Amino acid sequence: MIKQRFVGFVVLVAIAVIFWPVVFITPENADDFQLPAFEMPPKPTIEVSERREPTLNKVDQAELPKVPKRQPPISQPVDIASPAPNMVLIGADDEPDQQSSALERAEFDDQGLPVSWELQIATFSNVERAEKISQLLRDKGHKAYVSPIILDDQRLFRVMIGPKLQKQRLIEIQPAINDYFSVESFIVRFTPI
Repeated sequence: MIKQRFVGFVVLVAIAVIFWPVVFITPENADDFQLPAFEMPPKPTIEVSERREPTLNKVDQAELPKVPKRQPPISQPVDIASPAPNMVLIGADDEPDQQSSALERAEFDDQGLPVSWELQIATFSNVERAEKISQLLRDKGHKAYVSPIILDDQRLFRVMIGPKLQKQRLIEIQPAINDYFSVESFIVRFTPI
């Protein structure tokens, strides 16, 4: 029985120790505690340059030259003969004259996106030959590249110039390229992959 009384006494002392500060000691004043004050940094200044909108001149559709639309034919692999010795490949025209640039306007599709054009020079079954022609065109300042395609289960390589927004620029260089490489190139609409 003494053992039970001793356990009861210990429990009462433990409860008293826990609740004594809550009941009999006054808490510290909560108003005395303050968080350190942080100052907001000054608002950053952003320099905004004035953006100029391009001026667009309205052109009557009747005044524009008509360009016949033709579907690109399915090309067969062509092996281009060596360039004729008396022919000279002209370089790309980096700065068109003002008169021709005034006539050239970019076309837009149904979604309002600009339409780009490419000049398809030839199609090769040999990638080295296609790269050689492409490099020759790049050396002359043209934006030429080789595009691999698969036609009738055969891997072919097309040599292309472009893309360009003005179809007229491709029309201007097409005869010189046709004569230089003895090919019949054609202009196709650029479709990104």
